[in-house]
Amino acid sequence: MNILFYIPHTDIVKEKQRLYRVVEMAGAKAKTEIFRNVPDLSRRLSKPAETATIAVVLISDRGDLNDFVSIRHLLSDIPFILILPHRDNRTTSIGFNLAPRFLTYADTDLREVGAVLEKMIKNYSDRVV
Repeated sequence: MNILFYIPHTDIVKEKQRLYRVVEMAGAKAKTEIFRNVPDLSRRLSKPAETATIAVVLISDRGDLNDFVSIRHLLSDIPFILILPHRDNRTTSIGFNLAPRFLTYADTDLREVGAVLEKMIKNYSDRVV
């Protein structure tokens, strides 16, 4: 099982630290790869996966979200959790169009992300992409 963790260089340090701990605890037995920018993640998603892969994506701002829209075809076969920076209707709409398995916001209780990630790991760990 691989967890691809997209956590950009942003000013939301507190949320990044909380989220990293949640992902680390939920995916303790999984191989976790951290990506700080969309081009690096895009290159990784372009490679064939040898084991099941799940992504956790923390969006920092609208520009970051637009970058993800441009690589959504690479995410079509990968279950992922999307964490948006705010509850703006336009941002939420774009986020839902990316078709994540779970969508939440950076200001919410990120333990939900851990619970969802644990369930996803359980459901997808036996599958090979």
